[in-house]
Amino acid sequence: MKRVYLLLLSSLLFCFSSFSQEKKALLIAINKYSPPEGAEVKGKSRTFFPDLEGCVNDGRSLYSLIISRFQFAPKNIDTLFNEAASRVNMEKSMNQLLQKCDKGDIAFIYYAGHGSQVVNSLSPEPDKKDESIVPADAWKEGVKDFRDKELAVIFNKFIDKGVKLTVITDCCHSGSLSRGPVDNSKSRYIADADYDAKDPSTPAPPETRPEGTFLLLAAAQDNESAKEQADENRLPHGAFTLALVKALEQQSVNASIANLFNSIRAILKSNGKRQEPVLAGSSSRRQGTLFGIEKGTLPDKSLVPIRGIEADKIILQGGFALGLQVENELVKFRNGDTLAKLVIEEVNSINRSTARMIKGNIQDLKAGELLEVTNWVSSDAPLLKIYIPSNGADYPGIMKLSSINNELRSSGKVKWINNLEKQDPYTTLYFNGKSYKINVDGKEQNAPANISASSVLSFCKPDSSFYFEMPVPTELLSSLKQRIKQNKSIIIVDDPSEAHYIVFGTTDNNGNLAYGLRRAQTSARDSLESMPVQTKLFSLSGNSLSENEAVSSQLYEYAMRLSKIRGWLNLTPPLDNTAKFPYRLQMRNKETNTELTTPAYKLGDKISFHLVADGEFTGAERFPKRYIYVFMIDKEGNMLLGYPDAGEGNMNNQFPKYDHNRELVTDITLFEGEVSEPAGTDNYFLLASDEPITNYDIVFNQEGVRGNPATGNPLGNLLNLGNEGGTRGFSKSASNWNLIRLAVKSNRN
Repeated sequence: MKRVYLLLLSSLLFCFSSFSQEKKALLIAINKYSPPEGAEVKGKSRTFFPDLEGCVNDGRSLYSLIISRFQFAPKNIDTLFNEAASRVNMEKSMNQLLQKCDKGDIAFIYYAGHGSQVVNSLSPEPDKKDESIVPADAWKEGVKDFRDKELAVIFNKFIDKGVKLTVITDCCHSGSLSRGPVDNSKSRYIADADYDAKDPSTPAPPETRPEGTFLLLAAAQDNESAKEQADENRLPHGAFTLALVKALEQQSVNASIANLFNSIRAILKSNGKRQEPVLAGSSSRRQGTLFGIEKGTLPDKSLVPIRGIEADKIILQGGFALGLQVENELVKFRNGDTLAKLVIEEVNSINRSTARMIKGNIQDLKAGELLEVTNWVSSDAPLLKIYIPSNGADYPGIMKLSSINNELRSSGKVKWINNLEKQDPYTTLYFNGKSYKINVDGKEQNAPANISASSVLSFCKPDSSFYFEMPVPTELLSSLKQRIKQNKSIIIVDDPSEAHYIVFGTTDNNGNLAYGLRRAQTSARDSLESMPVQTKLFSLSGNSLSENEAVSSQLYEYAMRLSKIRGWLNLTPPLDNTAKFPYRLQMRNKETNTELTTPAYKLGDKISFHLVADGEFTGAERFPKRYIYVFMIDKEGNMLLGYPDAGEGNMNNQFPKYDHNRELVTDITLFEGEVSEPAGTDNYFLLASDEPITNYDIVFNQEGVRGNPATGNPLGNLLNLGNEGGTRGFSKSASNWNLIRLAVKSNRN
């Protein structure tokens, strides 16, 4: 086994030796924080050191990605996982990374673990606290956190040396909670340290330095929690890193940070999380690539190393983290010809897969060689995960709760609400699947044993906002389960922390029991995102079979709509350097003819859509023609065709186009429109395909999710994503299509 890894290392070193610009990385990931059994903990504020679950998975995922997609050499990647990430080792490794880097090199520091705060009585900040990251041995007496001021000093040294530095952190610096219903997912936060840093220094924030070589991506604002979340294989990760990995799968290695960050946000929200990620860096750095690598110097391919050969099986050093799927094919080329072709039989873990030969001789393969992924395979993961809270009560039992809710509403002592898109409540009463909880200004506690209007009001501040969320009666639960069971794109989960959406109960404006779907983590701040905070309410005015079936049908309809949005937001298109499309989709204000540089517009604005040549391509290059289709999906799951017009046929929608001098036409107007309801984030997609879509006017004009299915080939089945009768089983296709996304938020003023 040792020889296999040495071969892998030497082969990769040879592959990367041609690049004069060195890329170096330090990955820090800590799950293990609890002290050894019997160890004495002398801290005052920190007496509990909760372990995490997904940090090491995050570190391993980033390790695989930066090798496969960004061509970091393994010898230039240092890792500190769990106990190895002591305070001493973290400081030593960051300084060693600095020493190894020369001017012009690229450096990457990643941290996944607990975040916290440290009192600093001499800080100019109003709260007199410094944000910090927490080493694995923080339980030991005298071991201090790494404060943001200390990290700034280290990061500034990279800038002084002329190194491009990217820092990504998946932790939180606050224990704040949502005022709405709280899920039980783990938070990457630990109690404040119990010492005073007494540090009056004010080092320059590295993101503000005029050199513009520093970039920071962080999981959450400094007053938010960063959550953990399971991936489609039920492996724990940080919710932010999970979104980052998916966005990196979707985006070109040449994608700008700005585009990548928009994808991260969209995916994070589609996964039900309320945390708001942070992007900090100069304007020029944001327009560059993730690590500051020059555009066009890396191929848009997944290159997967051979880890070893066992009998007739080829073990690959790539797995879930690279988005590999069963039936993915990999090729070893020699002088442009296919020397060997493999197909993946099993994806074993984050960075391991098993493949078999389908062409060539296994003797032609050696450990350490890089294979190229040559086909596209869809994920078979469900598009939407739903949690349905039920306390086992039937309709009459839930109606008793509804009467209490109505009594609280009419009491005049609280500002009763039932719409979480409009306001975050001060007090929330809800059932978490096991017991009733009450959340008062972000602090969760047990609800009164006897729930009544008077007992609940004792927790409320006078005239504060109040929200009461009721479980689902057994009759509605049974009907809804039957419907969802028929759609393999949607599943019901037993743990709310795994859910994207949760079925919730309230009373409507007429005082009737009503149900809808809400995001797993709610925030009125996110009301204009791609994925709605909550759907419409559907009233359950009685307990007849027809009434339960009517409400379950409406909930199921909206579940499919939400799955459709998630499906397209999370879809990973093929990555193939030979299948590049030389244009990007651009939106302009029609009246001023200026590009929308901020992702927002107003209802009523007149907008024009353009194909604009991507700056990384030259006019002298030639690209195969593709049929293009532009469509929009709004936050209610409606799909609307933008280009080409219905009835035009596949006549003039082939691109690229060239002028009479055979130069690439760089700016083409596609269509115009006016921004209309509903307000929220509209997601525009440009699909470029080798094959024409014959019934495009049907498949791209669908109200909701009961549109006519597109059939005939894998790409056609893809267009039915999220629809009733749609399937996740369209399996694989050639790498002959591209997908370009553009998200814009519409406001009413």
